[in-house]
Amino acid sequence: MSNDNLNKITDQQTITSMEIADLLGKNHFDVLKAIRKMEPAWEEIGASKFALSYRTIEGQGKKSYPYYTLTKKECLFVATKFNDQARAKLVLRWEQLEKERLMQQVSQPQPSTVDKQDSNLPADPRNLSRLQILQLALQAEEENERLRAEKQELEADKYGLMIENGHKDQQIQELQERTAYLRLIMNDNSTVTASQIAQDYGMAAVSFNNLLKGLRIQRKVGDQWLLYSDIIDKGYVSNRMIPIHHSGSPDTYKPLTVWTQSGRKFLYDRLKKHGVLPVIERNQPATE
Repeated sequence: MSNDNLNKITDQQTITSMEIADLLGKNHFDVLKAIRKMEPAWEEIGASKFALSYRTIEGQGKKSYPYYTLTKKECLFVATKFNDQARAKLVLRWEQLEKERLMQQVSQPQPSTVDKQDSNLPADPRNLSRLQILQLALQAEEENERLRAEKQELEADKYGLMIENGHKDQQIQELQERTAYLRLIMNDNSTVTASQIAQDYGMAAVSFNNLLKGLRIQRKVGDQWLLYSDIIDKGYVSNRMIPIHHSGSPDTYKPLTVWTQSGRKFLYDRLKKHGVLPVIERNQPATE
């Protein structure tokens, strides 16, 4: 596989059917055939069609040849059609590419300051490096202390306005919640399971999954939890292939749904609307 193809996969998190064939040592026609057979099942769960493109090979006239461009989720779904060795190769390739992407992000120079006017969390925390997340957390702590000091000055001043004190209290509370969430993100490198998130809320995995089911966030298909079609393409979840060992026979792999950091923030916002808070926020001391 060429360096250009590696860069393309790393930056855009996609892989072509030609690259899959090259990696697995298969005929590209056979890979195309396998992908076409898997596409209807993918559409049935509410996902979109696989991206189909065409290329022209030099020296073969103007004839166009089809190929697919797949995301990581689509690639791992299609991999269930292959044998154990082929699936293992694809899983290891994606793990390698994600590590390379993380190393590139760490090696890139980071901005010296963070815009203090932006009080909202980023739409996709996966796009932030750990240094940027730390900067945001420290900034929130500093802003918190500044607001507390301002409040104390207003209370000491007999002409301080009660309404302004109330506004400062609200800002402090929002910053405390934001700081707690950023600390949770800093403790995670990539994806987390539903069981891990359930622990953050002091719940068992079964109860937590049923809660998400009741809120129409996910549904169970076979042995795997899948998102509803209106949010399945938001990048909230990914698939992790779990090896299952068998005595006297080759290992098999079972797909497990795991949550990305943007998915974790989505659950935080959705559950908070329904009055469900993580334990770390429930245990926060009340603002005086």
